[in-house]
Amino acid sequence: MKITSVETFPISLPLSKPVQMSHVTIHVSNNVLVKITTDEGVVGWGEGVEAMDVTGDNQMRIKASIDDLGARIVGRDALARTAIWADLRSAVHGNTTAIGAIDIALHDIAGKAAGVPVHEMIGGANRTEIPALTLLGSGRPDADLETFEEKMAAGFRWFKLKLGIADPAVEAETFRKISEVSGDAVLSGDTNAGWSEQTAARFIREVDGLGIRFLEQLTGPTDAMVRLAAWSPVALCADESAKTFDDILALRGTGIAGVSLKLIKHVGITGVMRAAAICDAIGLAVNLAGKIAESSIAAAANLHCAAAMVGTRYGCSPASQSISADVTDVPVLPVNGTFVVPTGPGLGVDVDETMVRKLMGS
Repeated sequence: MKITSVETFPISLPLSKPVQMSHVTIHVSNNVLVKITTDEGVVGWGEGVEAMDVTGDNQMRIKASIDDLGARIVGRDALARTAIWADLRSAVHGNTTAIGAIDIALHDIAGKAAGVPVHEMIGGANRTEIPALTLLGSGRPDADLETFEEKMAAGFRWFKLKLGIADPAVEAETFRKISEVSGDAVLSGDTNAGWSEQTAARFIREVDGLGIRFLEQLTGPTDAMVRLAAWSPVALCADESAKTFDDILALRGTGIAGVSLKLIKHVGITGVMRAAAICDAIGLAVNLAGKIAESSIAAAANLHCAAAMVGTRYGCSPASQSISADVTDVPVLPVNGTFVVPTGPGLGVDVDETMVRKLMGS
């Protein structure tokens, strides 16, 4: 089965509600879809998400990279996805989002060709349902408590509070209010490297004892995260400071408890599954996350990985939860706070190109 074409579709995904982070408020996500066609008529779809703060890749760079790399693989065996992944990694420095998008599309092709879902090709399903780790956070304790209670009533049980939006003391108060009514909920927080080491230390002391599962990337530098982890009573998780396999390996024995894995930074399904294996081998918990907003294509890829991994002790957050438009009539969304892992061939997502082109603005 030979690759005959690689096409790119830059899209803009509108969010149903803006997502606030420590350094930016996001209203729309600029993504790139890739469509790979074979000489046997089997088509695969992949997706890359713009994330300047994580990968340094904006939408147009992702598109240009896929266009260049795609031309290199036309004529190759579409089922040789591991060899293609390795060759593209060797051919260029970085470009993790572009290579990852191609890798997702090749997994979609492989699953469709075999008539099985992607998770059956990467280890089999250890679970068929994935609790949705959902985001909240506005810097206003009462408003965040209200959102938390609404989401609890809707069936959600895993929560990540976006931090660094208000004064740390205010956000500690948010955690206190939520913890009083949290019941069986799993709580976590993330500043996206928004604080200094000193501010992070004060915050950790203020929220100690509130039952928080983990706090993610409280400050930017890895050495500062390691120093905090050496004494922190709350488990710390690395994200922006764990972009490569080597970064993850360097956390062994440091006190850092987990790593946030992403398709865009760990190079698609192949890379995420390798990173998860490294984490399992050296005792790090896994958080598997989308980047703020992604279509059902990348969301499905996340779920297949989550299904096949040994575990995601720090939760899974496919980012189709926050969009108001998608590329399929049957979107990948949680029901009662839980995602069902797709069971159709490949990613299990029937992409509608008319919907794709609407998101391109044409």
